[in-house]
Amino acid sequence: MSAQRPAGRSGGAVLDGFRAAPGVHCETTMLGNMLRHAGVDVPEALVFGLGQGIDAQFFPPPPHAPVPPMLTGRVGPGLIAEHACAALGIGLVTLREADDAGAHAQAVAALSAGRVVGVTVDIFHLDYFASRTHFSAHCLALQGLDDSTAYVVDTTQQGGAQQLPLASFVRARASDEGFMPSPRLHWHLDDGPVAPAGSTVDLAPRIWPAVQGAAARFLDRGRGAERGIAALRRAAEELPGWRRLPRGEAVIPEIARFWRFAGTGGTNFRGLYAEFLAEAHALTGDAELLPSLTAFAEIVAAWADLIDHLGGYAGAPDRSAHLKEAAARLHAVADAEEAAFTRLLDLSRDRTGTV
Repeated sequence: MSAQRPAGRSGGAVLDGFRAAPGVHCETTMLGNMLRHAGVDVPEALVFGLGQGIDAQFFPPPPHAPVPPMLTGRVGPGLIAEHACAALGIGLVTLREADDAGAHAQAVAALSAGRVVGVTVDIFHLDYFASRTHFSAHCLALQGLDDSTAYVVDTTQQGGAQQLPLASFVRARASDEGFMPSPRLHWHLDDGPVAPAGSTVDLAPRIWPAVQGAAARFLDRGRGAERGIAALRRAAEELPGWRRLPRGEAVIPEIARFWRFAGTGGTNFRGLYAEFLAEAHALTGDAELLPSLTAFAEIVAAWADLIDHLGGYAGAPDRSAHLKEAAARLHAVADAEEAAFTRLLDLSRDRTGTV
């Protein structure tokens, strides 16, 4: 564990020996940096897969509010970190304070103990972020605070290691605006023994329970119409009606861009899960995983095709027909994902000997 040194005023701390490791997704980047600094270097795709991060969630637009529908491709914030740490046998501490002073003290205490701190923030208040939209489910790895600056790690897309004015960081951490706000939420690894660095021996037995958990959750229709496979079906059913969205010519292509690029969007996580399955195959040597690798490569391609189509909405000669075709393509994606996760669930049950 790296030591820390005071920085700025006595109320700050910056980790010594910290090396930033940006990633594709914000929460896996956050947790990856927490683990790596503690001596556990696990590839991001394995963090995502062991964290059972793959899912779908659909949030329909509120009545009489100019908010577009949102379809995401992952579990809720914090669950990846929770599941991955449980799979690795590492304790995860979750803390939330009611005021900024308490949150600052929590963060400094963890940094002073040599721990990277995970935080949720609103991207609207991040100076380096191009978006001017409130989105409060974004995660950062915090590796230092002084009297003027927060030293954080974001995704590669957002520039990796960043120095953020302390006032901006405080506003971002305290925000209760935007999607899934969680003001002043922190995570850090506990002070108990940390599992040894991941290896084939360490990680292979953890693969199948993680696959089983993710597949069973995705296929569970008892979670309601806005989660898992049911979320994809509902979004596909409602998609033709999106032509009635306010500013649809601009909003619908924005939805397509969100699916392609945003950290919570759908297609990113299908690609990351495909990478996890490739890592799982390398670790386990199980040839029965190969059809799933092929299936997820095809799913990623189908999402890209759907996004390309939806992004062309504004220029479509018949917009109603254009959205009906987009809905048909989303139904086809749902068919492919249901089949892929059904196969993974059956295979993982066989490998774990559990139902």
